[in-house]
Amino acid sequence: MNLSENLLKKRFLISLAMLIFSLSLFVFASFAWFTQMYEDSLGVEVGFVDVNIDAYFINGVDRVEAVEVLIGTSTYKPGVYSINIISNSSSNYFENFRLDIEVLSNVDTYLRVKIYEQLTLTYTNFEGIVTELSILNEEYMPFTFATTDWYYLNRSIDNYIYYTSPVQRTSEVVPLTFELISEYTGSTFSNYSPGYSLQIAFSIEAVQALGGPENVWGLATPPWDTEGSWIQP
Repeated sequence: MNLSENLLKKRFLISLAMLIFSLSLFVFASFAWFTQMYEDSLGVEVGFVDVNIDAYFINGVDRVEAVEVLIGTSTYKPGVYSINIISNSSSNYFENFRLDIEVLSNVDTYLRVKIYEQLTLTYTNFEGIVTELSILNEEYMPFTFATTDWYYLNRSIDNYIYYTSPVQRTSEVVPLTFELISEYTGSTFSNYSPGYSLQIAFSIEAVQALGGPENVWGLATPPWDTEGSWIQP
């Protein structure tokens, strides 16, 4: 191998080494850039909407959790609660019932609640067979509802009760909590005959305040102000 060939070979090896070094720098720089972007994206919290209901009874000073209706010996009606309407000494008596709303959303949220009320008559025949009959109830039960920021007039139109202000959680670990059904302040509740009970269920819907009512609920204007517009964050 002459001098000229050695020189070409040396130049080739140097060029190859520089190419490999350049590619390594590109790969490292690209990895670092994408990693930084990924880390930045993880540092940004995605907006979400989340609300819950909290159903319970206040018996004197004690809180008693609302219990789902039991069918038979082991099956429950999910989300359907039993309220005693025949004895004011019962812990789950009508006047003791409370319902709170818990907002866990991290963006401004509108919400609405639909209440399903079903009067029920239960009796046992001489053979021990239990029969449950649904009774038509033409009027809403006389719960005491919270008034601040709640709109009830649409209940006769679409069955919903609306919260008129956009809300979100208090902090990352503390939900915003407020009442829908509050301490009973009406006249003494008129008890029903033995065998009757009230079964009640709730449907709560929540949407992002920005565009949610219009696009999800199909409401261009708020039910409480048909000439106005939804409050935007």
